[in-house]
Amino acid sequence: MNKIFISYFSKLLIIVYLSLFSACNNKTTIANNKYYYNWNHQQQLLLNIKHYKLSGVITYISNEYNISANFYWQQTNKNNYKFILTNQSNTIKLCLDVINNTTNLVINNNILCYQQPPGIVIKQLFNIDVPFKYLNEIILGIIKGNQYFTLNKYGYLNKTILHDNNNVWNIIYSKHHYYHNNVIVLSKYVELYCKNTNIKIKIHDWII
Repeated sequence: MNKIFISYFSKLLIIVYLSLFSACNNKTTIANNKYYYNWNHQQQLLLNIKHYKLSGVITYISNEYNISANFYWQQTNKNNYKFILTNQSNTIKLCLDVINNTTNLVINNNILCYQQPPGIVIKQLFNIDVPFKYLNEIILGIIKGNQYFTLNKYGYLNKTILHDNNNVWNIIYSKHHYYHNNVIVLSKYVELYCKNTNIKIKIHDWII
């Protein structure tokens, strides 16, 4: 009898341990499991987008800055893109042309070339933190390998967390701010928070 009880108790402990281990390692929060299929389907569609163009308004708020500008983004492949900031009269104020990890910066008609990623260049020149390395994934809403996310009741990305070097960015997608084109759902409004920095991205137009 003792042997049977010990065997049963041991199995019970193993089951409890595995359950706790699974719970501790599952960082994903789903608002409603009913819509999880919709999320998986959307992710597959987003992963197939290799190039696109978009435009809108970006606002950067920190202890030092409160800047708002029109922006244009052209993604040509995974590692190559062009990011342009313009003022209200559409005069170009800054242009980043990124090819792999080489950054060509045009500012005030001066062309500067850096053998560094754009995030490092912008931080060194202006003391501004922008996670350029992941901005493509943030805008699309497919931060690869990230299990810290929440879906809204429609099965679209609502909140997620991004670790970029020593920075932890909280990213919020408003549930009512998505573009629907009957095939794929695209972001319309994204907010990023890190310490005292807030970045707001409002997208006016997508071209895929």
